[in-house]
Amino acid sequence: MAVLTFPGVSAVVLGIFLIVVLRRGLSQDRDIPGPFLARFSRLWYMRQMIRGDFQYTNIRLHQDHGKIVRIAPGWYSFSDPEALKTIYTHGSKFIKSDWYAAWNFSPNPEENNMFSYRNSADHPDARRKVAALFSMSAVMAYEPYVNNCIERLRVQFDSFSETGSMIDLGHWLQCFAFDTISEITFGERFGFLDRGDDVSNPIANLEKGFVASSLTGLMLWLRPLVTFLSKLQETSDLMFVPQFVDRKISEYSQEAKREIFAEKTPGMLERLLDAMRDGGKGMTNHDVKANSSANIGAGSDTTAIGLSAVVIYMYRSPEKLQKLREEIESSNLGQDSSFQELQKSSYLQAAIKESMRLHPGVGFPLFRLVPRGGAVICDRFFPEGANVGVNSWVIHRDRNIWGPDVDDFVPERWLSADNTRLKVMEQLLVPFGAGSRTCLGKNISLFDINKLLLQLVQNYDIEIQQREGKDKRAYNMWFVKPNQLKAKISKRVSKSGK
Repeated sequence: MAVLTFPGVSAVVLGIFLIVVLRRGLSQDRDIPGPFLARFSRLWYMRQMIRGDFQYTNIRLHQDHGKIVRIAPGWYSFSDPEALKTIYTHGSKFIKSDWYAAWNFSPNPEENNMFSYRNSADHPDARRKVAALFSMSAVMAYEPYVNNCIERLRVQFDSFSETGSMIDLGHWLQCFAFDTISEITFGERFGFLDRGDDVSNPIANLEKGFVASSLTGLMLWLRPLVTFLSKLQETSDLMFVPQFVDRKISEYSQEAKREIFAEKTPGMLERLLDAMRDGGKGMTNHDVKANSSANIGAGSDTTAIGLSAVVIYMYRSPEKLQKLREEIESSNLGQDSSFQELQKSSYLQAAIKESMRLHPGVGFPLFRLVPRGGAVICDRFFPEGANVGVNSWVIHRDRNIWGPDVDDFVPERWLSADNTRLKVMEQLLVPFGAGSRTCLGKNISLFDINKLLLQLVQNYDIEIQQREGKDKRAYNMWFVKPNQLKAKISKRVSKSGK
């Protein structure tokens, strides 16, 4: 039996490498531009993920190379309104990429959550079961919970104002978002706003989960190993959210407890359980647990990021902040103003839209698989099974769409555009995703952002002292989270002296 020598092994490895290089180099898509190493392996894209700033890299790639860019073999990023429409439109046959399979945290691979459902036939049924609970009319019923958390955050901010303390504003806004979604879902806060820290570490553990899922999604064969290692490290902290859900479900099942809950606005978990008991829409125990847990996992970050973005941009633009304050005062908006009244504040809505354009919550392309038979995107044919996607950061920073001031915070662009132009801008503003897979919690996030922003602008001056440099402003591992958003809070005295 022949034994390979070191030179022999080297020759074999080199031969395999050359075959791969030649195969990639002669592929039909070799004329699609992109980083050289991205032609041969997904490792280039994975490295960009680990760096935590892929949103900026993705923007730069399209600025350098145009509408279509390869970021891995068979993985293509697009910057084009027609691509957005083709890939994500309602009724599209483009299903989610297998990257999303890494986001199913159930031991049963058939029991997906709303985010990890890939098949376009399964997702509508799952969404139909709970869609009514996320409608704006349903969300508005949770206003007492939101107001309660706003009051508790203001107590903390008043204290910081008195002491002149430097705080991590991004952290406190996430505390607010966590406690708010907890109250909305369970009728009970986790206690972030009382203690100001990561109670039982769900923030830290969720971030670890995002990192693991984002990276293993590119190499799904690693998923069983990651799952095995996570089970070895199972602690009370890692199990905090599921155990909290189980405890609340147990409480709701007790008649004595249900009498207490009946005196309060029903939380989302209570409504899910009622739907399951009634047998309506085929609600299962898995649906109840998955949706309750997903509220915490996704709902807190989308709201916190949206709040951080609009606070950063508004308070770093004194003239625009003053303009918003003048509109609020002239409209007689106050602490008790309803969501409908806030919607009539045109500059407030323009500021929220503009901040979400500049800093959407998600920083990776939303990859989909080209359906059977292939598809033409941007006048080019892509074969069945190719991964294609649009990054909201890219489409939101496209100069061909938004103009030369694309990097500037200009709420006025939403007020000065004619109806035709405004319609196009609204269609291309996709901070919550696009098409049938738009984030289910969108209304909750917008409701919370509107309500809290009004309170902050009316009552506080905020001095943002975040470090400069794009690479230091945020960390991207699916969600693009502010990095050390240092700030000083001071109570504001209005013109009336109140």
